Amino acid sequence: MTIEAIFRAGFVRRWHSNPDLAHTVDRVDGHSARVAKFLMYLWPESRVEAIKAALLHDDGEISVGDMSFTLKRRRPDIAHGLDQIEAAHINEIWGSPDVMTSCELMRIKFCDRLDAFLWARQHAPQVLDGDGWPEAIQHLVEQSVNFCVMHKTRDLLEASE
Repeated sequence: MTIEAIFRAGFVRRWHSNPDLAHTVDRVDGHSARVAKFLMYLWPESRVEAIKAALLHDDGEISVGDMSFTLKRRRPDIAHGLDQIEAAHINEIWGSPDVMTSCELMRIKFCDRLDAFLWARQHAPQVLDGDGWPEAIQHLVEQSVNFCVMHKTRDLLEASE
């Protein structure tokens, strides 16, 4: 691990393959910090290891870029392969990851998707009516209920349904 590797990992630009959001400048380091903050807000009892995982979850994108959700959904085989490459790169920078529970991993993924929704709503709200966003929003609402955090997300999610 080097300071330079840590520094450079945060510079990967998100949304580069999304025509509606490619013009926005969202770097992995900002996104990851927001994911960790959402995790701490929604679940204040979160373990330090889970917060650390949220902060580092996309550092491996420096080796493969930010793969679009559309591609991940259509080609899970490619998504799995790229996820493995990303994980290997994160391990190169940070060493072996802490063991996460399945619940912690689902919470981080929820916060990741919540950040994507909030970014799109802030920078291109007109896209939320199509291109998979209504389904993504519905999924966030359902997950908010399942995770018992709807009382903390209701205002921003219900207004978008």
